[in-house]
Amino acid sequence: MLYQQLVQWAQEVWNTRCPDQNSVTIWASAECANRLAQTQVRPGRKLRRKSRYDGFETLDCPVIVPISDYGTRGKKMVLTSSAGAFAFRFTDDSGEPFEVIYACTYFGDDAQDLTAIALVPEDKLDTWAAFEFMCARTVRPRIRRRRDVYIIGGTDAFFDPTVEWDDVILSEELKTKLLDDMEAFFTKGVDLYRQLKLPPFRKLLLAGVPGTGKTMLCAAMAKLAIKRGCVVVYVSGADRDGASFEKIQRALQAVTAARYPVLLIVEELDAYLQGDDKARVLNVLDGIESPNNPKGALMLATTNYPEAIDERITKRPGRLDRIFIIPPIHDEAQAELMLRHYMADQWQDDHQKVIARLVDQPGAFVREVALHARMLAAHEHCADVSLDMLEKSVTSLLKQVHSESDFLNPRRPISMVSSSSKKSSSRNPFGWKDESED
Repeated sequence: MLYQQLVQWAQEVWNTRCPDQNSVTIWASAECANRLAQTQVRPGRKLRRKSRYDGFETLDCPVIVPISDYGTRGKKMVLTSSAGAFAFRFTDDSGEPFEVIYACTYFGDDAQDLTAIALVPEDKLDTWAAFEFMCARTVRPRIRRRRDVYIIGGTDAFFDPTVEWDDVILSEELKTKLLDDMEAFFTKGVDLYRQLKLPPFRKLLLAGVPGTGKTMLCAAMAKLAIKRGCVVVYVSGADRDGASFEKIQRALQAVTAARYPVLLIVEELDAYLQGDDKARVLNVLDGIESPNNPKGALMLATTNYPEAIDERITKRPGRLDRIFIIPPIHDEAQAELMLRHYMADQWQDDHQKVIARLVDQPGAFVREVALHARMLAAHEHCADVSLDMLEKSVTSLLKQVHSESDFLNPRRPISMVSSSSKKSSSRNPFGWKDESED
């Protein structure tokens, strides 16, 4: 394994540079190789008691190809996480100098997280731990009140909390339960958690087939949270790094360091539960590594595929505090509200004739029906959308949906279903108890 090669190389370097000293090999923090830390933690920095950091030297390691990531820091683009090998120099409490031989790299071609090892004099572990902590504190995202939204792993284009609460067309009972849960947590729940000596970290999961409005709901709740003085931390898997635990870890560091209540949004939680990352996420949800923000942190996670989430997460109390099913359109009244919303000034009373065909479809279906019908009208140079255009739009989209479902998964369609094949289970396709039924 690669870590064995790193250890063997580090031991050879140690025997050359420090032949008269004994060392212990440890797993180390990858943040010590972060270019931000190496730039901002300057030589001469005091660590603990009288110990001091004296700088570093870059080493050549035959099994590491140095490479750095980059990102924004303030208004500048800077180098950040890096793979490389280094000799870090320190002075201990008694004034004696010593070194730590350190190597940090990716352990697999498909891995997105850096892993590091270090050779440290066993009696200097306290000094090394203080240095690791200082590096971590330097590179963790900075929460300042001048910004309402912090994006981890992307840019502001990935998430824009501009959705009004009234524009979310879902059951009023479901919306009320969600809003009450958030309000109750930040007004009274944080103190209750602290009285029980628990980190004030509450976790909600929104589950539903694609297109039911989970992202819109997150954006609307984020806007409400900002109005009540919260900071929003949004974890994006939509960049080149994809869904990695490193992003979750950075987000949790930001949540912990914030001096304000935080709404943490993680969309497509199931995408982060891959390989070894699943155990790490479990530790976070268990409370072992939960963020301990005295002002409180509420995690709002979403999933399209709850079957991909381990039963230990969905069924064990504490890992997820509540699961809310975001269902497809459940009745004609909701379908009409949604169609009126997307048709806007193009709405006509005879459009009601298509309403029954929209029940049991996700909201994204209705949106596309309206947009397609309005595009048909524009193409034909018509001032108004006729009922015929709207019916053609519904029929065309249903045909497309069925074709895609049959092609992608002929045994089990995972998205929209025809109104001609309504079943009671279609309103809760996951078999979980819907919180709105309490």
